[in-house]
Amino acid sequence: MNLGLLGFGVVGSGVCRIIDAQDTEELKDIHISKILVKDLSEGNDPRLCVNAEEILNDPDIDVIVECMGGLEPAHAIAAKTLAAGKSFVTSNKKMYATFQQELQQLSTTHGGRIGCEACVGGGIPWLHEVAHTRRIDAISSFRGIMNGTTNYILSGMTDTGAEFDEMLKQAQSLGYAERDPSDDIDGYDVRYKTCISAAHCFDAMAKPEEIPSYGIRNIKAKDIAWARKNQRIIKLIGQGTLKDGALQASVMPVFLHESDAMSRVSSNFNQIELNGATLGRAAFYGQGAGSLPTAHAVVQDIIDLKQNRTHAASHPHACNVDNEAVTGTYYVRTAKLASFTGLIDQKIDEETFLTAAVSMNGLLQAVKNADDPALFLAEVDR
Repeated sequence: MNLGLLGFGVVGSGVCRIIDAQDTEELKDIHISKILVKDLSEGNDPRLCVNAEEILNDPDIDVIVECMGGLEPAHAIAAKTLAAGKSFVTSNKKMYATFQQELQQLSTTHGGRIGCEACVGGGIPWLHEVAHTRRIDAISSFRGIMNGTTNYILSGMTDTGAEFDEMLKQAQSLGYAERDPSDDIDGYDVRYKTCISAAHCFDAMAKPEEIPSYGIRNIKAKDIAWARKNQRIIKLIGQGTLKDGALQASVMPVFLHESDAMSRVSSNFNQIELNGATLGRAAFYGQGAGSLPTAHAVVQDIIDLKQNRTHAASHPHACNVDNEAVTGTYYVRTAKLASFTGLIDQKIDEETFLTAAVSMNGLLQAVKNADDPALFLAEVDR
């Protein structure tokens, strides 16, 4: 099997390292033929090239492996690959979540297969385990800590009492957070992963922008302190439920009970769990990012293609997110309390309150009306 590798950064270089080592029987006869880079100065490997067409039009290349990131040209390359009947493996959750309906249709029409294990959970074999579970069970729901950057920040704030800005700078200095951390701290990264997880758990392919998403950009040490005082720990959670044929999904901070095993997931680790009809609750824990853990997931997809196995959604279909029936209790901190008249159940201080059990849609409409850029919102697990 000959591969064309697109991208030689953190993940791409890890893929190259694993495959070139040829340490297992399963990796034999898998070879990287060409590697796309932006500039030949990125290395002295004779396989480097700067023209994607050189890889896409090579008849000897069987599988395109995309580790570039971003929407374009990754999307165009994915579409061209699948339209040609070739298989495509990606670690690019933003691109795949945005275009998964189109790419799945191209896969079905032309016979090329898709591998996207590395898009959710890094080195955790989450999508593999979802497919494994669904051979027997219907999955009713999933939830998870899916972003190592935000979990590192929240863990540090919980352990030390530090403010958000201090922990973000620390995460950036350690390489856990990008120079522009918006996708992580605003919840978009988890939204892409929630979108992909819903497709694999329920065959329900929603548009990422339909999933309401709130991050941790505005969290303060006093929010963490209130959580600890009330035997709770804050985590950024992506979750999805299939109820009466409707997809319910959201991304937001959640005040988990200290007795909840997910509350004890620390540092930059991830944990994702599902609920199956006969299996019950099953949780999967591990490194959610990083060069070799994520590359491990990419290479697992490549081996599956070699062995004619795949973990794609079974019968994917377009689906809208419908949170009309979702209710919960929420912690809100805002300078614009007047926008929440009728929703306040318990005031914590002059700018912070708990709601009674309210509809998510009603609360989010009030949040929109408040138009407070400093607002912090979290669900309270009761």
